[in-house]
Amino acid sequence: MFFEDVTRRRLIDAYVELAEIARRHPTDDDSWRSEVKALIRDGSGQAPLRYWLIGLARKTAQNMGLRVADYPVVFDQMVDEIREMPANLAMRETVLLMWAGAATLTIRGSQKARIGKALEKAIARAALTIIGLSEAEEAFRLNIRADREVERETDAEVYTRRGAVRIEVGLIGVGNSEVIGDKINRIGPHGALLFDILPEQSNVWGSAETAQVKLIQMRHCHPVEELRCHLLGLEVQVRPEPLTPEDVEARISDLPLAVFSGLQGDAP
Repeated sequence: MFFEDVTRRRLIDAYVELAEIARRHPTDDDSWRSEVKALIRDGSGQAPLRYWLIGLARKTAQNMGLRVADYPVVFDQMVDEIREMPANLAMRETVLLMWAGAATLTIRGSQKARIGKALEKAIARAALTIIGLSEAEEAFRLNIRADREVERETDAEVYTRRGAVRIEVGLIGVGNSEVIGDKINRIGPHGALLFDILPEQSNVWGSAETAQVKLIQMRHCHPVEELRCHLLGLEVQVRPEPLTPEDVEARISDLPLAVFSGLQGDAP
């Protein structure tokens, strides 16, 4: 809920800025359109603003193959189309709604990626530290970039007697369970995936078994102990004694705050 509050405040700031632009030249639509197009061409200030003013998120504009020179034209087309459609909303009110929709997509997507990535790295670091592995001694590394072996970035690698196994954390709810399937495909045999929860009808468990990936559900379970047992079975030098939930809680309290940064010690 804390992170939703942060996102909401960013959204409100964006809406205030967009509403202020929508209110300029209240009795002169031609001057207003000219000023908005000047803002779009200039592209200064808030980086995504020029995209919002054409009613699109940045990725959408890029995927459409639009050039910067096209943006004012797209804005004019949007306004003209709104004027031609029967609606109970005034033209500028409708434009503002489209701007707000584009801003919402951008900000929510950005916040989800930024916060999710930091939390996933922090969870991976904390869990691996609690079970007895040392990042300083290079028993594991975080934030492994894509390479020829694995095309996507990986949250962590743990070093075993015969090589390395990959660890992924997926803070994904039941509404996006397909993301878990995507992560399974890039972990590799004997790796582990810590996730939140899956819908009952999900076929991800079968996919993980086929790929020889260990699935560890975090909600209502004992994920740290499951991870310890899995790595112990791979002859990784983790703590030999089992960890109770109380042990995990105590060890978390003893960890330095830097462990939860999600950023310290990222691998190149």
